[in-house]
Amino acid sequence: MIVNQHIRRMPMRTITIICRWCGNEVTIQSYPGRTPTLCSRACAEAARKDHDRQRRAAERANKPAPVSPRGRKPKPRPTRFVLWPSQVDRSLDRSLDRQLKAMQTKANGRQLVATLEVLLLEYLAVNVRWVILECLVREPQKLAERTEVSLSIDDPKLDYRRWQREVDLMRSELAGNGKLNQSQRDQLWSLARTIESKVVGRHGLSADCEDGLTGAQRATAERALAAALVRLEGLLAGAESK
Repeated sequence: MIVNQHIRRMPMRTITIICRWCGNEVTIQSYPGRTPTLCSRACAEAARKDHDRQRRAAERANKPAPVSPRGRKPKPRPTRFVLWPSQVDRSLDRSLDRQLKAMQTKANGRQLVATLEVLLLEYLAVNVRWVILECLVREPQKLAERTEVSLSIDDPKLDYRRWQREVDLMRSELAGNGKLNQSQRDQLWSLARTIESKVVGRHGLSADCEDGLTGAQRATAERALAAALVRLEGLLAGAESK
């Protein structure tokens, strides 16, 4: 059986496109058919990784909540909380999900860093509130001592100080314009989720302690927190002026 050979020549065409990943206008050569939307293999790989990342995030978001032991329903993730005594609502979300998913450029990264700065200050306030509530429920005699420790923002062992250094480092790396590289994306993602998780966790612990307060204990907690927040503001203002 003899199969005749044949040759088919497909001339390349020269076209100009705007890459949907990097946004640059480039002239490329392409075979006839569907017009390419990406200008290079590097952009194609970056676009594929971003697509996979968004797909996994969507799968996690749609995943049903795990069933907790003993039939108890898990507490919903809080989106707002109240700090006594002003009863001012604050947001725990701070649109972190939206910012993380939209993160492409260094400008996006700087916007996220500014959000994390605000969230760090809220972490300090939430931590002080949790310490006061826990003391009144379990060890009221140690209220003054433990409140003093929670206000030691200069302690290098505090998570706050470590996170502040990481935020400052990221800010220095995001100067100028351009796109975020994968390492910068991963660092911002990890830092944001770590800080957010700690704030949410402290809020959950505070809510548990608050459920066990009597009326007299709540009044004491409000007075203690009012004084502590005034001191916290003074300490932060002093730290910024140094």
